Amino acid sequence: MPIIIGRNTIAQPVNFLPYDIRELIQIGNFSGLALGVKIFGGGEHYSNNVANYPLKTFYFFTGEVHKDGFSKGPTIIGNDVLILYNATVLSGVKIGDGAIVGSCSVVTKDVPPYAIVAGNPARIIKYRFSEEQIKALLRIRWWDWSDQEIKEYEEYFFAGVDTFIDKAFKKMEKEGRL
Repeated sequence: MPIIIGRNTIAQPVNFLPYDIRELIQIGNFSGLALGVKIFGGGEHYSNNVANYPLKTFYFFTGEVHKDGFSKGPTIIGNDVLILYNATVLSGVKIGDGAIVGSCSVVTKDVPPYAIVAGNPARIIKYRFSEEQIKALLRIRWWDWSDQEIKEYEEYFFAGVDTFIDKAFKKMEKEGRL
């Protein structure tokens, strides 16, 4: 199973639970995964099979008709995502940039950028910022900056989102990136 982990992403012991070695799990830059997080790659169960038991695996049945499980596609965790203690992310889910997943949550569906989700199944509790601020942050993409650029803007990361956006847009304008 290809697992791609971005720059400066930190993780306590995380369980990657593959069903298919070809299934992609991708985690963006500057994300944090707490102790006990589980991320699935494939392995969705067919609930309409006669047997719940994985007969193909243990009886070596062949052919597509005898699949024990299936995949919903790659599991993509964005940049600057925080997944808290013991949360579970099912296969085929996309968690948007800047999102937060609450402790012990089970993420069964895509999570929009900068949403805070919690529960089983995980539901949106609120958004971290206004719609306008989210659009600006997604345009700025600070997680793609060099380490030096991040250090230069250290004080603005802690000065509030509007100040950060203002300073970042001025930086981008000066560099001709707006």
